[in-house]
Amino acid sequence: MKNIIKTELIENFIKENNLSKSKFCELCKISQSTLNKIMTNSENFRIIALFKIARVLKIQVFEMFN
Repeated sequence: MKNIIKTELIENFIKENNLSKSKFCELCKISQSTLNKIMTNSENFRIIALFKIARVLKIQVFEMFN
C-alpha cells in the first residue's frame, strides 16, 4: 500500500518538542500500538486516532494525508 499518511509530521513534532513516543501518545490519548499502526501505514486503526493526533499537532486532519 502506498503511504497515505504524512508520518513525517508526527516524527517532526516528536523531535521538535523533545518527546518520547509514549509521551506523545499520552498527549494524543491514543495507545502506542495505534501510533505504530499509523507510522507503518497499516490500514487497521480507527480514524478517530488521526483526529486526536491532528488536535495535538494543531493542524486539520486533511493536512495529514498525501
